[in-house]
Amino acid sequence: MANFNCVTGAPAFGQPFCPCLCCPCCLGDSFLSASSGITVTHYDAVVGKLAPVAIPLLVSLGPCFQPCYKLSDATGVCCVATDPKRPSASSKPVVIFAKRTVADLSTYTAAFTKYGTAAMEGTGVRACFSFVDRDTDNTVVQFTWADSASDLPAVPADLAACYAGGPESDFCVVWGGWDAAVKEALEADPKCKYEFGAETRGFLKSPGAETAAGFATGSPPMIWISKRKIKPGMLPFGGTHFQYGTDMMYPAAPAALGIAEITADGPDATWSLRVFNDYNMGFKAHFPVPSCILCRMAFNVIPTWEPGKFAVGYNFSSKEYIEAAVASNPGNASYTPYFYAAGLIGPEPDFGKGMTLTAPKPMDMH
Repeated sequence: MANFNCVTGAPAFGQPFCPCLCCPCCLGDSFLSASSGITVTHYDAVVGKLAPVAIPLLVSLGPCFQPCYKLSDATGVCCVATDPKRPSASSKPVVIFAKRTVADLSTYTAAFTKYGTAAMEGTGVRACFSFVDRDTDNTVVQFTWADSASDLPAVPADLAACYAGGPESDFCVVWGGWDAAVKEALEADPKCKYEFGAETRGFLKSPGAETAAGFATGSPPMIWISKRKIKPGMLPFGGTHFQYGTDMMYPAAPAALGIAEITADGPDATWSLRVFNDYNMGFKAHFPVPSCILCRMAFNVIPTWEPGKFAVGYNFSSKEYIEAAVASNPGNASYTPYFYAAGLIGPEPDFGKGMTLTAPKPMDMH
């Protein structure tokens, strides 16, 4: 059964689609991998092969189309969202990514496992895990998602005592709805450089009735973190269009729980975060090809990035999901992959905790 609506030309899960460009239905049926739950089509395979050529070509055309976007956005032709209270511009959760030097890995592993396990027992913490950094000796990376600032767990003394680095080597990045108390608590540890986003562009979804389908998927989450260098003077322009793009992604991808960025300390860079709680309803759905989302991002956002590999790039998920993401776009190999099944310190993330499974199971999507 084809995974597209042949009447409207829209792919599954309701993502925006431009039927005048091509019809994916013509490229065959969808096939579901029983082992991974990933829906694959002949069209996906074609897109994956063309991506290394097609995306740079679209990006190169950005200067030609940017005046059109400027005019259409100003006149309301594109109907860009403007309500400051819209869900697609809200970021109540607090997300933290850190890279820390530790004195002893075994001591740290025991301390963090105890900390992460206790943190995940709280209803408002959906991820609190760590990995040993494979590229730097005696170094670990950590990821935490709390539904609000008040849900963020305090770092216990035995864990804090494990850290042995300094601000020149260790960093901690904070997206979302942090407050003064969070900032004060984190900065009590001086062995780290902290970057707090004064403005989070994009969105971090909060759990609730309207977002339950994206939280309660039962799938392993895909978490992508990068530090991206931006061409001088292009941060405001790229940030504006990034928000316009994520406004469209919010309803298009139910399991895209977080697509956000903050301005990094220092010249012309952003810290970018992506959290997809399912491959099909999150990763695939947030960037449909072709679509208005693709054009907005390719013509206006990606051209603001400095070319080359990201200064920092990590992703966390299952091996099957990450390999599928790289196959769909070889550029995703720029991230260093970490698999939950190998080397995870602490419990696996659980974004659907306390919620009834409402999203279709992977096999049902077929």
